[in-house]
Amino acid sequence: MKDSEKKPTALSRRTFLSHLAAAGAGTVAISGNAAAATTLLRPVIIDNPLSQYPNRGWEKTYRNLYKSDSSFTFLCAPNDTHNCLLRAHVKNGVVTRISPTYGYNKAQDLDGNQASRRWDPRCCQKGLALARRFYGDRRCKTPMVRKGFRAWVEAGFPRDPKSGAVPAEYLHRGTDPWVQATWDEAFELSAKAIKNIAETYTGEEGKKRLLAQGYDPAMVETTQGIGTQVLKFRGGMPPLGMTRVFAQYRLANSMALLDAKVRGVGPDQAVGGRGWDNYSWHTDLPPGHRMVTGQQTVDFDLCNVEHSKLAIVWGMNWITTKMPDGHWLTEARMKGTKIVVISAEYSATANKADSVVIVRPGTTPALALGIAQVLISEKRFDADYVRAYSDLPFLVRMDTGQLLRAHEVFRTIKIRS
Repeated sequence: MKDSEKKPTALSRRTFLSHLAAAGAGTVAISGNAAAATTLLRPVIIDNPLSQYPNRGWEKTYRNLYKSDSSFTFLCAPNDTHNCLLRAHVKNGVVTRISPTYGYNKAQDLDGNQASRRWDPRCCQKGLALARRFYGDRRCKTPMVRKGFRAWVEAGFPRDPKSGAVPAEYLHRGTDPWVQATWDEAFELSAKAIKNIAETYTGEEGKKRLLAQGYDPAMVETTQGIGTQVLKFRGGMPPLGMTRVFAQYRLANSMALLDAKVRGVGPDQAVGGRGWDNYSWHTDLPPGHRMVTGQQTVDFDLCNVEHSKLAIVWGMNWITTKMPDGHWLTEARMKGTKIVVISAEYSATANKADSVVIVRPGTTPALALGIAQVLISEKRFDADYVRAYSDLPFLVRMDTGQLLRAHEVFRTIKIRS
């Protein structure tokens, strides 16, 4: 029979009282010992606990947790493009923690104007936790190459004889496995592919291949038969941010050296590749957003919101994706700035707003046009500001899509060289 199945033993009144008396005697004995021990305690009178507090050795151990052997400064530039200058603390060769540098207030311009201390500390929770990504098991520590692309290069760049298109068996993007490569192999594969593309689409034959692939004739004509014009460079996620995005544009410009080799032209005729805009072409944001409001992340500083009476947050979840700049919005609210959020969901920024407009996805262009129509028809805009700082007064030619120039209307106007 299992213990759980055994019947409880019957307990008589006499047995219960005897057990209780024994327990009471033990309690009295323990209480007596405790009382005797209290006579050994003496009160400790300390005027300044910080200078005389006993047994503070634990504090040294606690501080050693944050003590580092060395540190270095680096730039944190994930997809949010903030480019915060952070400090990594190293202990036993391992980055143990990350902290702000508190150096933004030291920045000066050529006239000696110094930045405000309000820029410090410039950091966010993602940056503070970046050490986890350094040593995470999902971090790629060596170049990875798509298996189909590598096979295409190693096969000698096979293409369709007429269109120059790459055979379908090499283009299993999304399903192709990634294979590891060395840095030398990655650079060699990239260089060979770039050279092959430039050679394939150079000259009249190159233009015919593009047309055969279905490219718009106007786009093909724009290449002028220069193969390097087909090469498009965009600052991807690793080199994103204004401090590194230009590296991709410089690489695009350096393709002029390749063009000089392929076409046999001099420096005055060599043409580089094309640098793709991160938002309008790559469509990291809806293209219409960029076309209407201008280039995102470089057209203004979020710190200027405190000079506004009304701020409309549209197309950006400020509190979530702009953490280092979140305090500017909070401080603007404290100064009386009214915040309106327009979004397709109730975001973290929406609950900081005075008014929230939740719209269905895809209907924001209609809302924007409606707002613009009211502003214009009811003349609710600063005419002088619009005339001086925007392209609203300009007309667009229907035939070319270009802005109408004065000399195209008034023949007496001459264009200055």
